[in-house]
Amino acid sequence: MSVFEDLIDELKNENLLESTVIDRERADAAALPGGRGNDGSSGSLSSEGEADTDEPTAEFADGAELVEEDIPQIEKPASEDEFYRKRAMDEVASLQMVDHVLSGVEREHMKVAPAPFDDLEAKKALHKFLQVAADLDSYEYVEAELALRVETEAWSYALIDRDQKISVANVRRFCENSRPVLSSQALIALARFYRNAPFTEDIRGKFDFVMTRLFAREGEDGWRHLLFEGDEMIGHIRTLYGNWSSIALYTKEDDQIEVSLAITRFQEFGAEVEKAGSFDELLSSDLFNRARNFKESLAEMFYVPEVLAAAITFNAAVGNRFFDLILVEKQNHSVEKIEEKYGAAHDDLVSMVAGKTFSLSEAARFEPSVEAETPVPESEVHAQPVAEPKKKRSIDDAEDSAFDIFGVNKWLLIVCVVCIVLSGGVYIWAEKFAGSDTTNEVVATPVEISDPEIRKFVRQPRTARDTFYAVTEPTYDTLSEEEQKELLVKIQKIATSMGLTKVNLLNNKGRSVAYASKQRLELVSQ
Repeated sequence: MSVFEDLIDELKNENLLESTVIDRERADAAALPGGRGNDGSSGSLSSEGEADTDEPTAEFADGAELVEEDIPQIEKPASEDEFYRKRAMDEVASLQMVDHVLSGVEREHMKVAPAPFDDLEAKKALHKFLQVAADLDSYEYVEAELALRVETEAWSYALIDRDQKISVANVRRFCENSRPVLSSQALIALARFYRNAPFTEDIRGKFDFVMTRLFAREGEDGWRHLLFEGDEMIGHIRTLYGNWSSIALYTKEDDQIEVSLAITRFQEFGAEVEKAGSFDELLSSDLFNRARNFKESLAEMFYVPEVLAAAITFNAAVGNRFFDLILVEKQNHSVEKIEEKYGAAHDDLVSMVAGKTFSLSEAARFEPSVEAETPVPESEVHAQPVAEPKKKRSIDDAEDSAFDIFGVNKWLLIVCVVCIVLSGGVYIWAEKFAGSDTTNEVVATPVEISDPEIRKFVRQPRTARDTFYAVTEPTYDTLSEEEQKELLVKIQKIATSMGLTKVNLLNNKGRSVAYASKQRLELVSQ
């Protein structure tokens, strides 16, 4: 078996890759000229030797039922070495799934031939890293980690370049209409990719949609319900950020006033939506435009777990209210009149704000399923109750009454006690599962630079773990290559004095433009 297949099977056994994703990729590879994948192996057979098809398997026969049962499993690693090992495997698995999703969007919605990344070197680097992952202090570990980081960064940037050509609407439509239904695992992979990608408004919009779809589920009637509420959702988001090693430029603790105002604003939008008596009222208040502009104004503060949880709650509420108000319209007007009155002019805006594809025309024609009531036979309706003869009280009945407490039957009392014990157990389990007490999230701590010559060229200096971060000013681009290197050396000396080993300079789009460590000094051309 090839290295590629070894790694895929290992990732499957760790429950990090869905078999449907890999099987679909192998089926896609089989359709290429020669029917072979990147590793040169045939993609037409599954690991059991049976031919793959595009038909959903039995477990995906009912997409709606799968979505309801597919609750995201969000847990923290048990130890430090497990954290690094799992993070490496998760990153490769996530990039694999993102590559698959982007290929699907390109093929189905953009009508272009996908060009998947040649990931063989990344898989080999992961394989080598896992062999030495137990010894965190060894030279082999450092060397393998660096090689894996180089390969995954190259893969990630290739995916970012492809994703820039894909609209938010296309990602949304593909994820909503994918058959088989995308699993929570695939949604987490997409969320990880967009959370750690350089910030743009399109990236934020895609992240907004993916996280809303991850934490909310749609029923048969079209309404969405949240899987978790309040602090539990925030705890899960923090755990995800920690597992992804996501850097937080804003936190509730350091930016308490701004974060609280953002949360309050989402709550105000939600209250305004609930008070609206008609769809016309929402349109006349310009709520959809105001909500969209507010999300855009938040920039990277949108990623703060408390703000994101408030946004997800608002997204679900505004989408559900949309359905409610369209039903109100249907009571007063025909479907044709509604379509003539509104058309499709508001569909894109509503979809963008609510994190779900909405079509007013389809919503107006949607009929919620109503279960037919079983008719009661007329003979039963008019039947008179027949009085049963009184039974003589037995000795057992008399004994049972001795166990009654204040007139309560002993069996009812036992059931109540069992329910209380079970409720306590569920509560303790839920508190442990939420994992909101601690977090592995990487928070970038602001620092001060006293040298005015350096402050001319960089701003927002922050530190996270062993790395010094800063955003370059426009004046940085006017420097020559030698001058940029001299500036990087100066910043590295400051970082070393703080006990940091690395320096990473980012441009205003979030992309690395310079990197320094003990081993190398590098300028990244844009």
